[in-house]
Amino acid sequence: MTQEEIRERYFSWDPSQDPEFAHFIIGTGAIGGKGRSLLFAIRTLRDSSDESLRAVVLPRSRYVGSDVFKEFISRIPNLEELRKNASPEELEAEFLRVPLPKFVTDAMFSYLAEMRDPIAIRSSSLLEDSLKYSFAGKYLSTFLLNNEELITDRVKAVEDQIKRVYARTYFPAATTYRRKHNLPDDLMGIIVMRISGRWRGDHYYPTTAGVGFSYNSRRWTTRVKREDGLIRMVFGLGTMSTKRGYARTYSLTNPYLRPEGSSAYKVMKHSQEHFHVIDRATGELTTIDIKEVWRDAFRWHPDFSTYASLYIYDENQGYFSPLDKMSIFSPAEGKICIPFESFPKTHAAFFKTMSALLPLLQEHMGTYADIEFAYEPLENRLELLQARPLWTKDFHDLSLEPDFTDCRMILRADRMVTDGVCESIKYLVFVDPDTYSRCGDFQAVARALGEMNSSLAPEKYILVAPGRVGSSNPELGVPVRYDEIMSVACIVEVGIPRTGHMPELSYGTHFFSDLETDEVLYMPVFHGEKGNIYDEEWFARASFEEGAHPAIRLYRGNFSIYMSGDRNIGVVYCPQER
Repeated sequence: MTQEEIRERYFSWDPSQDPEFAHFIIGTGAIGGKGRSLLFAIRTLRDSSDESLRAVVLPRSRYVGSDVFKEFISRIPNLEELRKNASPEELEAEFLRVPLPKFVTDAMFSYLAEMRDPIAIRSSSLLEDSLKYSFAGKYLSTFLLNNEELITDRVKAVEDQIKRVYARTYFPAATTYRRKHNLPDDLMGIIVMRISGRWRGDHYYPTTAGVGFSYNSRRWTTRVKREDGLIRMVFGLGTMSTKRGYARTYSLTNPYLRPEGSSAYKVMKHSQEHFHVIDRATGELTTIDIKEVWRDAFRWHPDFSTYASLYIYDENQGYFSPLDKMSIFSPAEGKICIPFESFPKTHAAFFKTMSALLPLLQEHMGTYADIEFAYEPLENRLELLQARPLWTKDFHDLSLEPDFTDCRMILRADRMVTDGVCESIKYLVFVDPDTYSRCGDFQAVARALGEMNSSLAPEKYILVAPGRVGSSNPELGVPVRYDEIMSVACIVEVGIPRTGHMPELSYGTHFFSDLETDEVLYMPVFHGEKGNIYDEEWFARASFEEGAHPAIRLYRGNFSIYMSGDRNIGVVYCPQER
């Protein structure tokens, strides 16, 4: 069977015709990309001869068909007028006033009668069932504590969240994305799913969660094989893994090879220090600082030292020391972080399962696979939360470098690049790391970048910034939204030791998905490291125009980009000054 035939079979598979899944579906019509792909993946694993794959768990869920969406929006008075003139808040308020069909309400009563754990309400649109468009973060996925005493209150809360997801179909983030890619209006399915995890005191979360890919398009070393895939894992709720924070990235070629290298200091700087939970008291997603709860964590996680470690400062690069609940140290001596230092050794079964699961899904989908998961290590319990095609561009042989004679390399990277060439780019936008670090008003910098993008559009440009562009934590990088930099051709994230900024591609994040879908080139530059160039002299002496914020500079010139994934080389260069 050819790849095209395999893909055709995958996209034509109908879960409503599968007796194991049909009774999970509410209403008629397609259940959307997320829902159909997840059930296809579970079907594939159930049919496997591998016992560990057959044991993968599907969280208790219900799937609302797209015909329910069509029936619902037909009840919205003056929908077209609302779409043209109403604010997003006004449109959502109107959606909340309109009832869902009674059979949906009845189905939610039946589902919630047996479900008291927190639940997620996730978008699952028809356009999300695509090889090319990820829609990551464009619609709404939300959650509920689901702890009201009366089931009528719990059902109403779920119905309101479904309506909010429906309303997001017409919000600017989605309509702008569809317009950019010349896509039509969408139809929305819904997934109502038990959130993986359990109550640990007043906090609800899984021990670990993350994302996985059957293909690693951006290697940090040539010792890593693209086709082996990778995992990005966090302690706590997986929401942390879809943000541009810190997570543990594993290549399935060799789980011991870290993107940040073997230096204890760099491992510490790239390790989790916070994790996400659902808080019982507030019913909200809450960020927990590990240094404040690490002793209590041993109560819920006897194997906590598998994930967390004690980093000790010294005059060199520091070192990791074993951690137990009786460890004694002062903040001046060391700190707790979550580097997953011994996880590959103690949980080899997890990596064995993932090394079988990802290629199997790729084989049956006919394309690269992208998953979300939760994992309870002590029970070896793996839950599959999402599975869908991973879009990635074709790779070409770029082993022959351009002639750099009479050119000046102003930026050079030696890892995590893919193949790409862009020539004769007129503009380079630069966020000065020192000014950014001192300014305090990080959101103002982000909005000013958006203004710069608008002023340059539709011209493409190179964006060079410290740390992680699009981070939700401004101390890690400029918290710009992706829709504010949509004309960018290449993003260069610069690691600056003196300001504490550290780049990371952040596989599996919504930001990463947008880069891949829009074919935006990316390269991380680590200032001061061998094989990397950050030409501070050029940025200081070349003429520039100040942007709407003093941290932002616009350079005009003739810039070019060359990247080779096979050789792990990325270069931004311009003509040498005479």
